[in-house]
Amino acid sequence: MRPLLTSLLTVAVGVTAFPAYAASANTTSTYATSASTASKNVDSGRERIRRHLEDLARVGAVGAQVRVTDENGTWTARVGKARAGKARADGDSPVPRGGLFRAGSATKMFTAVALLQLVGEGKVSLDAPSDHYLPPGLVPGAEHITVRMLLQHTSGLHDFARELPQGADLVRTRFRHYDSTELVREAAARTPDFPAGTDYAYSNTNYLVLGLIIERVTGHSYAEEVRSRIIKPLRLRHTSVPEDRTSLPGPHAHGYITLDGKGLGKGKGASTGTGTSTGPGPGKSDARQVDITELNPSMAGPAGEIVSTTHDMDVFLTSLTSGKLLRPAEWKEMNRTVPTGDPDSRYGLGLKHLKSSCGRLAVGHTGGIPGYATLAFTTPDRSHRVVLSANLADWPADPRIGGPIDRVLDDAICG
Repeated sequence: MRPLLTSLLTVAVGVTAFPAYAASANTTSTYATSASTASKNVDSGRERIRRHLEDLARVGAVGAQVRVTDENGTWTARVGKARAGKARADGDSPVPRGGLFRAGSATKMFTAVALLQLVGEGKVSLDAPSDHYLPPGLVPGAEHITVRMLLQHTSGLHDFARELPQGADLVRTRFRHYDSTELVREAAARTPDFPAGTDYAYSNTNYLVLGLIIERVTGHSYAEEVRSRIIKPLRLRHTSVPEDRTSLPGPHAHGYITLDGKGLGKGKGASTGTGTSTGPGPGKSDARQVDITELNPSMAGPAGEIVSTTHDMDVFLTSLTSGKLLRPAEWKEMNRTVPTGDPDSRYGLGLKHLKSSCGRLAVGHTGGIPGYATLAFTTPDRSHRVVLSANLADWPADPRIGGPIDRVLDDAICG
């Protein structure tokens, strides 16, 4: 299992590696020789996913919820069987059924869809230089960076998330408003990671730029366009683009950051995953958990600010893959992928392609933002779908959460 990337909003839950022992594609068809056997196979598949959630709650999450759909129907947190851990570190309440969560980089799918709708309307060209749609001088070299490069992370633009505060600095500044234009200006002034179009590197700056393009072309903020083009038509009643709103508008689990006695984040591998404060041990400083649920998500903007539920995210995935959001031409473009350096992962236009252990393709996105990790994937035919949210014990997330999250994804897609 490859290490997780820990910078804000990046590929924060490493779901491109799959365990060798995950269920094979033909498990049900091979053994379902009777209704009784089929029922046992369904139960065993769900039990595996429950165990993965329990593992997740032990190694780096306070709690988790998941919604899985396959040929046997939909299994959700509403029935009380897809929950693990707790909603708060200082209480015993379970993760709320259908609770809200911060979706992190799964937001990129929404931003990409809004942009691709503009492409379909003839208002934006994917292969036009991005300087056609941006204020002069905002992004040096924008004449060499196409809109497509921004969508697929081949622009080379420096990732602004690398400079965002962490640890105690994040706790102190979490209610600060971030201006997307200024974040882009600062990131674009840094040396590019590579010449535009020559490589792939995940950069949240790309999606801030796309948000600005949407605003320049439509005269409305990207948030308004996402609401009018996606959220309202699909009736995603529990999905929102919060902008500067710091609280979650409904029942939700709480996410945390763990600080040591020096006010620093505990960092990689240090979180207890129990949701409780840890006292000083031999030669160790005191550590305490701080509730980081409330923050100003403008630090993420078009790259990662959306709030949603497992139900709404599932509706979005099914609508996207069934043609309700994009015409065939734009959907085809969204699925034109580039290699990411991982043989089981490719990246399209705001859409990840992951190859499962059984060979099935999963399309969707992962997400990470202080307090939460998200997984939202479906097979292109929508027969197997999974949406997961974990409320975290620490930020950056404990890398060990990658293992159980990978296994939930693989069992859901291959089960």
